[in-house]
Order: sequence, then C-alpha cells, then structure tokens
Amino acid sequence: MSLTYTFNITQLEIAPSGSDGHPDVVTRVRYNYVGVDETGHSGSFAGVTPMPQPSGSFIPFEDLTEEEVVAWLDVVADKPHMQQQIQKQINNQTNPQNVPAPLPWAPPSGSGSL
Repeated sequence: MSLTYTFNITQLEIAPSGSDGHPDVVTRVRYNYVGVDETGHSGSFAGVTPMPQPSGSFIPFEDLTEEEVVAWLDVVADKPHMQQQIQKQINNQTNPQNVPAPLPWAPPSGSGSL
C-alpha cells in the first residue's frame, strides 16, 4: 500500500542573531507530517526538528518560503520513524487492534440492578 506524505509547517523558532552574525536564524521547525493512503485513510505525526547552523548561502527570514523549509526537513527530519508511526495509525484504522471491551463481570449498562 502506497502512502503520500506531506509536511505542514506550524511554527518556526528563531535565534534573533545567529552565531555567524545573520539575523533571525531558524533554530527549530514545528510541523505535522501527514500520510494518506490511496483509500483515504490517514495518520499524522506532530514533530519538532532542530535546524543546523546555516552553511553556504543564507536566505533572510523574511524571504523564506514553505517549500524551502520543507526541503530542509527532507534532509534532517527522521522521516523513517515518522512514517512508521503513521503506518501504525493507518493499520489500526483498517485492522483495529486493542479495541476497548466491556468488563465481562460488569452488568450491562442500563440494567438498573443494584
């Protein structure tokens, strides 16, 4: 079964002045990582990933796009772990495990016995 995964960025955390002198350096990215299978079942993983110090070309904070931040996450986020957790959620939707059951010795609800 094939899943399609998407990062939805929810928050960026910054250091007002990075160690290299750049202003407003992104230090962490908060996101939801969502997986959807071809039947519409879905799962999600809420995560936060620390960002390494910038190297090479620097994009000013006000010029960042969601696509650029997602590209960073594609490199540094632990996607195999997140995908495994999402797959478990979807498996539980299609083949439920550990379903709550009434206690066998308890009277049926609404029986009215004292």
